[in-house]
Amino acid sequence: MVGQYTVTKPSRSDEVLDVDQQLRIANEIKAQFESIAPKRPVKPNRSEPDSSTPTPVESTAVDQNIPELNKFQALQSQSHVMLSAEGVTEVQEEYVETQYYNELHSIDKQHHTVTHRSI
Repeated sequence: MVGQYTVTKPSRSDEVLDVDQQLRIANEIKAQFESIAPKRPVKPNRSEPDSSTPTPVESTAVDQNIPELNKFQALQSQSHVMLSAEGVTEVQEEYVETQYYNELHSIDKQHHTVTHRSI
């Protein structure tokens, strides 16, 4: 067992380092843990653009062929406002009344009273 270290429990008579040495050791340990911690990218501020983050110069071909993006842009380009003969704009309604909505109205009309005996 020559050359091997054994772990022992510190005794109460171990010498206590002074405050400066304790702070120095604590700072060294903290710096070591901070150096091995993964670095996260800084989040940009939402209210104004951040000049420290690089802006993408060119979008790749993969970005341009996203089907959901193409569908979204096509829907945005369609106008939902129709012009009438007088030039007044009218917004199209996409509401379709079904039996489902009629049944929901009857739910609101049901009223359950709470009596003092049930509480």
